[in-house]
Amino acid sequence: MIKRYAQKEISEIWNDTNKLNLWLKTELAVIEAMENLGKVPKGTYEKISEILNKEPIDLNWWLKEEKKIRHDLNAFVHERLRFLPNGLQIYFHSKITSFDTEESAFARMLKESLEIVEKYYLELEASLGKSALKYRYTVMYGKTHGQGAELQSFGKRCLTWLRDLRVDIDILEKVEEGLKYSKISGAIGDYGSIDPSVEKESLRILGFEPFYGATQIMPREIYAPIAQALTQIMLTLDKIATAIRLGARSGQSIYQEGFGRTQEGSSTMPHKKNPISPEQTEGMARMARGYNDMIMSNIKTWEERTIEQSCVERIAWPDLFHTVIHSLKTMIRVIENLSVYPDNMLLEIIESRGCYASSEAKEVLKKLGVSYGLTSEEAWKIIQLASFNVFEPTEEAKRIRETLPKSFAETDELFLKAQETPKPDSISIQEIIPKGELRISSQLDTKEENIQKWNKILQKIFFNPKNLDRWKQIFLPSYLLKNEETLYRAILDV
Repeated sequence: MIKRYAQKEISEIWNDTNKLNLWLKTELAVIEAMENLGKVPKGTYEKISEILNKEPIDLNWWLKEEKKIRHDLNAFVHERLRFLPNGLQIYFHSKITSFDTEESAFARMLKESLEIVEKYYLELEASLGKSALKYRYTVMYGKTHGQGAELQSFGKRCLTWLRDLRVDIDILEKVEEGLKYSKISGAIGDYGSIDPSVEKESLRILGFEPFYGATQIMPREIYAPIAQALTQIMLTLDKIATAIRLGARSGQSIYQEGFGRTQEGSSTMPHKKNPISPEQTEGMARMARGYNDMIMSNIKTWEERTIEQSCVERIAWPDLFHTVIHSLKTMIRVIENLSVYPDNMLLEIIESRGCYASSEAKEVLKKLGVSYGLTSEEAWKIIQLASFNVFEPTEEAKRIRETLPKSFAETDELFLKAQETPKPDSISIQEIIPKGELRISSQLDTKEENIQKWNKILQKIFFNPKNLDRWKQIFLPSYLLKNEETLYRAILDV
């Protein structure tokens, strides 16, 4: 990973120094196991470990040796053997193959990396939980298909993001179970040169259980789901980032990524506050999918082992962790510094002209209309017609849509006139339905006689003050959001 996105914690886990030290731990665990089982003389482990632990692995020596012999594990063995007397050399890397040494080290690096992921996940979970409580009663206009739908609190949106991430982390914890297994079972996995009891004892010392059925390497079916789970976290972060980008669009931004007092948004346009962190998160998600595809491809190997998985794993795994952790840190910062605009949220709701309550309005009208001969389908069509009526363009708006300017001079004239024209008063479905003021819509095939019939019925229904009070109630946020408390109890236990 390039320096711009590399994470120190991951670099320290996946660097050559740590990898070779983990290889050494495996080699020493095998010697200790053989001694415990009486297969080498007493004191062998203590002598070898004392010598090798006093002599740090020389990375430069190892790299030069690898370049010469083109085998990194053998180069490591040669680097270590040079410190051991002949009588002890025979016990080092005895009866085992390269990946007997490497597999448990690889699993350990995955485990340690996942601990870092879980650490930052918990920070993000806390940030989202805090935001959910802070904005519990901050009402906003929820959307489906990019269109206004119904009301929700911004706190509820934060709860949704939190719940999605909890699903992801639960999956990750389940697939992480596979990392309790490793192998030290020889060149093709059938204990041709090593006693199974040595594998079991060596892995016990290292904190693993034997995986019975490995070839020269552990099956990558165990590791691939971890990459998938990490990628799923990235896709959820991308989903959150996309929602933030959508809310930050020009016009009436409802929230935006925090903008530093010395920050600059564009080299050309000084007014810009581009959502760079959420945009970057989408790019990171693309990278994660690529790394996941590479790791998934490693499931296939020729017969008992070929080497093509090795180069992929040296790059794809650490880079996937760099990507996930960078994005978790980014999202923590974005959530904790999010600029939220409740005033614009309210304005967006008001400008929906009552349509935010259309679903509940339909249900209430169905019930109120039964006594007046109004069918359920007619109630639905009345709400639809009213919703189209309130957004019917004015005559001036129609003229602008239908008569396009022929020159920039005409464009200027149109622009100046539009600036000077007072904004027409908005009407709401909350108002026109009780008054029986439905009218023909250019966008719907509704007969005039039906509209007249409906208007008469509506006037009769809402002549009753109780019906009118009930109607007004359904447009209040407290009425529409009263059941959100279920989500807070279930997700935050509050």
